[in-house]
Amino acid sequence: MRLETLRCYVQARGSSAWARVREIGFLKAAARLGVHLGSLLLGLLLAPLGLVLHLAGFRRLTFITARVGHLAAEPDCFLKARALGELPERRWFYLAPADRVTNASLGSYWSALIPTLRNPLACRAVAGMSALGLLRHDTTDYVLAYDRAAQIYRIQKSWGNRPPLLSLTPEDAAWGAESLRALGLPPRAWFVCVHAREGGFAPHDEAVQRYRNSDILSRLPALREIVARGGWCIRMGGANVPPLPEAPGVVDYAHHPLRSERLDVVLCAQARFFLGDSSGLALVSSAFGRPSLLVNMVPFAALGVLPFDLSIPKLYRHRREGRLLRFDEILGTPAASYRFAEQFERAGIELVENSPEEIREAALELLDRPEGLWTACPEDERLQRRYFSLQGPRDYGFGAASRVGAAFLRKYRHLLPPDDAISLEAAGCEESRQ
Repeated sequence: MRLETLRCYVQARGSSAWARVREIGFLKAAARLGVHLGSLLLGLLLAPLGLVLHLAGFRRLTFITARVGHLAAEPDCFLKARALGELPERRWFYLAPADRVTNASLGSYWSALIPTLRNPLACRAVAGMSALGLLRHDTTDYVLAYDRAAQIYRIQKSWGNRPPLLSLTPEDAAWGAESLRALGLPPRAWFVCVHAREGGFAPHDEAVQRYRNSDILSRLPALREIVARGGWCIRMGGANVPPLPEAPGVVDYAHHPLRSERLDVVLCAQARFFLGDSSGLALVSSAFGRPSLLVNMVPFAALGVLPFDLSIPKLYRHRREGRLLRFDEILGTPAASYRFAEQFERAGIELVENSPEEIREAALELLDRPEGLWTACPEDERLQRRYFSLQGPRDYGFGAASRVGAAFLRKYRHLLPPDDAISLEAAGCEESRQ
C-alpha cells in the first residue's frame, strides 16, 4: 500500500470509528471494544489449539460479511478460484455471527456451499486465533484491494461464460413470483433493478466515501426507455433515500412495505439487468449471473466484473485548470484507483457525474445487445482497445473482461491520447444501432 493511501486509510478508519462511537454512544462502544479485546485474549489462550487446527488444514476465509457487496463477491470469487484449481485443498470455512451478516438470506446461499461457523463465542475465539496468523486465508484482494488490481476481475475473466454458481432455490423463486405480483408487476413481466448510492448510505463512512454517491434522478431517462420497451423498473435501496417521483412502470421498492433482505436477493437474482453504480448491491446480481450497467463508476479504474457488463466512469476535472483530465492522465497512475475523498481533494480533482443522456445511451446499448439490435463498428472496437491499453497493472480494474459504453467513448474520444483522435463519422459509426 502506498504511503499516501496508508495514511488516508488509517485516517479513514479513525474517522469512521469516532463517528460510530458518536452514533452508538460511549458505553456501547466501550462494551464492543471490551468484546474485541476479550476475543484477542481468548485467541491467545487458545493458540495451542489454533496451531493444531492450522496444521490439520483448517482455514478461515476472511470474508467481510457486514457489507452486501463483499458478502456477494468474496465467496463467489473463492469458490470460482477453487474450481479453477487456483487453491490447495484445505478445510475451508468462514465466520458468520448473526450480528455481522448484512443479509442472512444471501448468506444462506453461501452456507450451502461453504462450511459456516455461526456460534458467537466460537466466532470470537477463531477470530482471535486468526488475528495471530493462524487458521487464516486472506481474501482481501478479491474486492478491497488498495493500490493494486482487485482479483475479482482476473477470476471472473478466467471463469468466462461458465454458468453462475448461484441460482434461486425453488422456494425463493415461487415466493418471488408472488412478491412481484404484490409489487404490481404483471405475470412474466421483465424488470430492471435500479440503484444509486446516495448520501446517508453509511453515515459513519460518509466523510471518506461520499465521492461514490450519485443522483438517482439522472437515471430517469433510462428508466423511461426501459418502460417504453415493456419492462419495469424496481428502485432498490434503504428507506432513508428520497422517494422517486411516481411514474408508470416504476416501483419505488426502497419505500415499499414488502422490502426485505430475502426479496432484495430475489430481485437482484431475477432482474434483466442491474442499473447501478459503485455501490456493492450490483454484485448480488453478478453472483447470480445477471448483467449490470454501472454508471458514475469511481474510482475511474473500476469496471463491471462480468464479461457482459457495461460501465461508464465519472470524469475527473482539474479544479484549478477547469479542464477534464485525459484518460491517459488517469489510467496507469495512482489517481485511477483513489479510494478516499481526501485523495481527490488533495489532488485538486473534481468528480463529474454522468449526464442523464449518457446513462440513457448506455442503457440502450445494454438493452439492444442481447436482441441483436446493436453492433459495434470497427472504430468502436478500436476505442475499446485503446481505452483498455491505458490500464496499468496496479489499476483497480486491470484485466477486466467487461466493456465501457460505446457512446461514452465516442463522445469523449478527445480524452484519449491525441494520436487516437479519429473521425467516427467518416467511419460510419454515428449510429451503431440497427
